[in-house]
Amino acid sequence: MTPPLSRSGSRARRGPADRCSDDDLMVRCGRGHTAALTELMARYQNAAYRYAWRIFRDHHTAEDITQEFFVKLFRNAARYQPRGHFTTFFYRVLANLCFDALRKRKRRKHVQAIQMDPIEAEGTELEPLSRDDNPDAPLRSQEAKDAVHSSLAGLPLHVREALELREFEGLRYREIAEVMDISLNEVKVLLHRGRKLLARALARTSVGRDMIGRDWGSA
Repeated sequence: MTPPLSRSGSRARRGPADRCSDDDLMVRCGRGHTAALTELMARYQNAAYRYAWRIFRDHHTAEDITQEFFVKLFRNAARYQPRGHFTTFFYRVLANLCFDALRKRKRRKHVQAIQMDPIEAEGTELEPLSRDDNPDAPLRSQEAKDAVHSSLAGLPLHVREALELREFEGLRYREIAEVMDISLNEVKVLLHRGRKLLARALARTSVGRDMIGRDWGSA
């Protein structure tokens, strides 16, 4: 399934803000300059939308998250420290929004499940579904992509967040550590665990077994 294009992704007419760095634009946003926010949206709106769509696989939710993201960016811009790390800041705010929303959904489902059947619901929250996917392997078909995303959806959220940032957004380990506010060693542990869980889960599907057989060595 290919994410639909965000309706609001067209670039605005260019102006002086176009020549500013991301840090400069954030400083201007902190001073209340809406033109700076407009330029940041022109640069990063599609990236924010794609990230949110991949997490939720829903067009309207992705749009809502994207809009909320830029509102939050503008409101908190005055506290931004311009040190040339806008990308890290971008993913920290965006990932927090997405995964906080996922946690709220899981809590709602958990409460509903307990109300329906407290015995069956007990102990199921955030249990990873056994999953298979070596995210380093190329995804040859839409079916394979859907299998990967379905597998990711069953992982513990902090594990999934690390994998999303590394394998789909291409962040370096140190950047992931900064985004998630954890140590470098914890990032390595999360990624190692996540890859094993994904590989296990995909191995239970025909698509996953084919991907592993053709593309993967030992995980």
